[in-house]
Formats: sequence, C-alpha cells, structure tokens
Amino acid sequence: MNRIRMLRMKNNLKQEELAKIINVSQASLSGYENGKYEPDNKTLLHLANVFHVTTDYLLGNDTLSEPFNKITKKIPVLVNLRSEVSFKSAENIVGYEEINEEMAKQGDFFAIKMHGDSMEPRIKDGDTVIVQNQAPVKDGDVAVVSIQGSEATVTRIARHGSGITLIPYNPKYDLKSFTKEELIRLPVVIIGRAVQLRGKC
Repeated sequence: MNRIRMLRMKNNLKQEELAKIINVSQASLSGYENGKYEPDNKTLLHLANVFHVTTDYLLGNDTLSEPFNKITKKIPVLVNLRSEVSFKSAENIVGYEEINEEMAKQGDFFAIKMHGDSMEPRIKDGDTVIVQNQAPVKDGDVAVVSIQGSEATVTRIARHGSGITLIPYNPKYDLKSFTKEELIRLPVVIIGRAVQLRGKC
C-alpha cells in the first residue's frame, strides 16, 4: 500500500481532510496515493511533518519497518501558555513529546495540550498539538494565539488586509477579528504555527 495512503488511514483522516491540511487539492492527493506522481519538496516535507516520519520513508526509500524509529528529540508539552511569560518554565510543563530529526532541524518546537471544544471535530479536548515556535503563519494555517496576555488559544488564522480573524472549527463559537491597530494595542500575539496533531490515547 502507498505509504501516504497508509499513514492517512492510520490517522483516521479522509482524503479531503488531509488535502486541506497540506494545502493541495483532493485530486492531487489522490494522485500521490495512486502513485501517478510524486508531491513536490514543499508538500513532501509538509506530509512528513504531519505524520511524524521522514521524507525518505514517504518515498519508500527508507527500509525501516517502523518509521518512528528516527525520533531524536523531546519537546515540552505545555499548559497555561501565555505570551508575556517564560512559557517553557517548569511549572508549565506537563510532559514531553518526541519529534524526529528532520522536523527538529526546522526550528524550535513545543507542544500544547488542547483544552475545550472550540476546534472540534478536527482537534478535540485532550489532543496534543505540535507547534513550531515563532514560525511564519499564512492564511488558513492553524496557530497558537494569545490575546491581551491571556491563556493562548489554538485557532485558524484568516488575514484581511493588515488585520486577522481567528476562526474556530466549532460553529458554536464566534469569529474574532482584529485590526492592525488592535493587534498592537491589545496585543494579539501569534506564538507559533501548529504543524502536527497527535490525538489523545
């Protein structure tokens, strides 16, 4: 079985869901899974990050039977994440997650435990989100955001001009929009970009 398809099914993702996560069309993802063509380097790296594997493994060049053998670095799992404090202090760490060497080379990472249902059904209460600290965030990305120094929230980002809108997946929650001036005055701080979801056990 194609490894991309195998990993998608193992993570209980539909083609449409994975396509949105990696910013490609469903037709393109189907082509990758059917072996009609290979993803470009950017998409391949995105897939590797999502599934916590190496790009070689996705391409079938890694002969290891278990892709997770290449985990090399532990990152802290945090609670009470606030932009104005040293959020990696010991009292905010509730555990550790592991990331592979390829991911670790891309920057500084931490994990945050999801609280509440604002991002359901995609991200559930108790899930762990892997975040690249201070990574660039583009329209449609899921990010960790702090408003007025309050505990950070996990949300989708939509940019409009020089402002942003925070979009929860759960429709019972309202959108929150901020102008450029509000981003500075409040402030609204984007702490990092969510790059991987790990469901609770």
